[in-house]
Amino acid sequence: MTSPTDTEQPGTKQNVAEPGDAYGTLKHSVRSTCSRLQSMYLSSGNTASTAAARAQLAKLRQGAGASLKSNPLALENVLFALEPRLDPAFLGKGDAPSPSEKAAFSAMTLFAVHMQSAAVPAHETGTSFASACGKLHSLALSGSIKPRIDAMLLAHDDNARLIHVRSLITLLRGHSIAFDYGQFAEDLRSLMNPKKRAGIQLRWGRDFAYGSYTPTTPKNS
Repeated sequence: MTSPTDTEQPGTKQNVAEPGDAYGTLKHSVRSTCSRLQSMYLSSGNTASTAAARAQLAKLRQGAGASLKSNPLALENVLFALEPRLDPAFLGKGDAPSPSEKAAFSAMTLFAVHMQSAAVPAHETGTSFASACGKLHSLALSGSIKPRIDAMLLAHDDNARLIHVRSLITLLRGHSIAFDYGQFAEDLRSLMNPKKRAGIQLRWGRDFAYGSYTPTTPKNS
């Protein structure tokens, strides 16, 4: 796998907006957008905002698993959905998506999958993806959860990893287990960087183990 070659320059106050500005970091933009869409979607009553959230999530869900090169509207839909907008420092400068764009695309489209027919939140600030998977494992529903996690952790190909991730998110949805999509997006971006990948894999493995120790009551029979 080749390393990312985008031209984004994150990490300095000169080119990255602070939360509350017109633009946001990857984590802040994704986290805020998920919170907003989730609140609108789960609000009581058949309001205009609820209908708008349903429509936007349905549009995002269509991009789940799609190739950005073969579906040029998919990234556009995600970038339009983000509020606040992703800081221009994190955008690609050429014909290929930047790591931040790819991470935002994956996180937002998977969030839309997680929210399909949801009655409870799918986004929960502070709960990592791997910890949520640990909670799923603690339900002892099947012996296949840990092998799926192990395969995901060992994957060095982004597409292969996301296939495992999507199957796990479908299971999390079925058992009403939420996690932090802002942190998830940031972790996905780091996994694209060979220098950071091992650290994220280690942290996810730890979070999965400790998440499985947390008592979890099944919400669906």
